[in-house]
Formats: sequence, structure tokens, C-alpha cells
Amino acid sequence: MRRSTLCFFALLILLTAASLQAQSVVMISIDGMRPDYITDPKACNAEFPTLRSFLTHGTFAEGVVGVLPTVTYPSHTTLITGVEPARHGIVSNATFDPEGRNQGGWYWYAEDIKADTLWDAAARKGLVTASIGWPVTVGERNIRYNIPEYWRAWSDEDRKLVRALSTPEFYDALESKFRSIPVTNGSSVASDAALTDAAIWAITVKHAHLVTLHLASLDHEEHGHGPFSTEACRTLVELDKQVGKLEQAALANDPATVIAVVSDHGFSRTDHKVNLNAALVRAGLITMGGTNPAGIAAWKAITFGGGGSTAIVLHDPADKATEEAVRTLLQTLAADPANGIGAVLEKADIEKLGGAPTASFFVDFRLGYQMGWASKGDLVTPAPNTGSHGYLPTHPELRASFFIRGRGIAVGRDLGVIDMRQIAPTLAHLLGIKLKDAQQPPLKISY
Repeated sequence: MRRSTLCFFALLILLTAASLQAQSVVMISIDGMRPDYITDPKACNAEFPTLRSFLTHGTFAEGVVGVLPTVTYPSHTTLITGVEPARHGIVSNATFDPEGRNQGGWYWYAEDIKADTLWDAAARKGLVTASIGWPVTVGERNIRYNIPEYWRAWSDEDRKLVRALSTPEFYDALESKFRSIPVTNGSSVASDAALTDAAIWAITVKHAHLVTLHLASLDHEEHGHGPFSTEACRTLVELDKQVGKLEQAALANDPATVIAVVSDHGFSRTDHKVNLNAALVRAGLITMGGTNPAGIAAWKAITFGGGGSTAIVLHDPADKATEEAVRTLLQTLAADPANGIGAVLEKADIEKLGGAPTASFFVDFRLGYQMGWASKGDLVTPAPNTGSHGYLPTHPELRASFFIRGRGIAVGRDLGVIDMRQIAPTLAHLLGIKLKDAQQPPLKISY
């Protein structure tokens, strides 16, 4: 082959590779958005023009198989690292705190992440990063412009707290928008609109190459009213507008921007709560009456995490008698369908799914049931017309979303069902960076 021909092909390869590396990537997480909100036109009696346009103008997954458990903080950390919770270290929303001494604290701090993140990899290449409302980002030094997700008292004092934890220039530029939001115990469309404006500021003023944005109001409505409820659908209509507004600003700033819309988990309607701690108390595995905030005097086995499943942690993992007592109790409860227990996982099963290494058992509730926190009274209590997630990722209803479009992205491509761990390495590839710990290869999303 002639040298000129070889040079031509070499140049073609370089140009093709360059075309697959977007100058900018924006990842928008709509918390709790099942893919069928978008892929099924009959799911809601509502229109989502921006999100549905990804089906014809971009690439999408029919579903994303998530992690154990399918809750917000472990899932968002997988979305940014490409590894499962057992490896990245964020194994639940709240930290393990059986005596309540952390006062309900969550895994807010970036130092708890034990895997390489997209922000780390982008910073190594000198790219400008920004993150708004993304979980587990307090103190993340490789986010140049950061407004982390954090709360404590659900009061005006929390505004001062978030401001202190944010990049001063970033928060101060949007302070008037944040001050206009009523302080409530949960996210709202108004708060998500303010966070979207912050992302637009990072893009148009600071020209950030990697932007991660977390919008949580849909999840809030689904917990209160269930998935596909009138309230949930109405909220998603508003979020669709925010995505469109952000996309328009991003493309005006850089026409090569790639927009990825993801979610952390799906959702199931629930009508009952299972108060598993009450069963552990009756079995003598938890003793109440302590002076600590949780009121627990002693425990041999206790639940860790909630939603559609819960881990069971032994005070002494080597205590075989307690392990067998817990196993017998859980199997007995699971034998009666009215108790709402769908499956009991042993430690080997937990390891295969990448769940919490400290868990000896994992209890997966049947769809329609969620974790309750009462330590006495009935095992199963009513919780009508509500919703939950956190079940095993094997449930189709718990699948998350992935929609992506932009320069170089295939049009109208259906990826089928994908693994959540594939998303971070895919975005890394678009940015021309490499994640050190990713467990899966990038998705095939190019032309």
C-alpha cells in the first residue's frame, strides 16, 4: 500500500476519533424517572416534547439495570464512576447508624467515594467541571464549580450551610434564585428550576466541559403519590421544559455539546409498609429502651437502609447462632405472602450484585410493599397510594433511564436494556478521558 494511502487512512482514523469526543457533555439526572414515562406515550396523559424527541433524534435505552439497592446515592455514584456500590463505597443513602448518633445523616461527602469519578478524570485533562445538586459531592475538589446536595434542618439556616459548602462565586451568582424557593422537606419544581439555571450559568458563563445536574422533584411526587400519578406526570411536564431550556443554552454555547438524560432508578406503587425492626425486636434481636437517639439499648441484628429492600447487619458477623436465628426468622416471615417479603438474599448473593459488604442478608420486599420503621406493633401496616424504589435491580419496574443525543451520536438507535455501569465510561469516552476503575466498556452510541 502506498505511503500516501496509509497517511490518508491514519488521518481518517484521527478525524473519526476526534468527532466522537465532544467538547462538552451535560448529564442531567431526573431522579426516579422510569424509561416508560418517555417510551410509552400512554404512560401519562401529558406531553414531553423535549424528552420524547430523544427517541427520534438520539440514542436511548429501553431500560437501565441499576445497582443494589436501587436508591439515589449509590446509583448516582455508579453513574459517575462506572462501578457498583461495593467498590465505590456508597452502599445506601444514609450511613449505617443503628444508634442514631449521626442524626439521620446521609452519604453527603465526596471523600467517601473510593473509585475514580468523571470529575477526577476530567480534571486530570484540564477540563472545566461543574456539578449542581449531585449527591455525594460535598468537598469534591475536582469539581471547579460546585453546589452540592446537602440539608440538615429544612430551615433557612440550610441556605447558609449550602452556600458555605458551594463554590462561592457559583452560589453567589444565583443566590437570588435560591432565596426565592420556599424551604420545604423535599425537592420542588421551583428548586429544580433554580438548579437548572445554575447549570446554564456554568455552561454559558464559565464554559464548563462537564456538567452534572440532579433534579429531584419527580422522585418527591412519586413517593407521595406513586409513579404515573397525576402529580408525578405534571411535575415531569415541568422538568421536560427545564431540560429543553438547558439544552438550548448548551447548544448555543457549543454546538458540539452532547446531552445525556439519565435517572437513578425506577419506581413502584406501594400500599403497605413492612416494619421489619418490629419483628427483630419481638425475636429478641433488638432491645429497645436505650438512651441514645434511636432508643436502642442493644442489638444483635438490625436493618440498614430502606425503601423496597433492606440489608440486615449483624453486630458480630462471626456470631453463627445469631446468623441462624435471623435466617430462620426471615424465612418464616417470607413463607407468608401477606408479610410482603419477596426474597431473602444471603451474603454470596449480595456479593454478586455488588451490595453492601457488611450485610449478612438482604430482604427484598414484594412490589407494593416498602420498608417501615416502627419498632413495635403490626408487622405490616397500610401506606396507600404511595410509591417507593430500592428493590432489587432485577425488577423491570426498577429500571432507570438513559437518553443521549448530540453531534456524533446515532439517531433513532435503541440500545435495549443496558447496565448502569456502562454510562460513566461512555461519557468519559465522549470527553476523551479514561476512568481508572470502570467495570464495563462504553456503549456503542456513535454513527
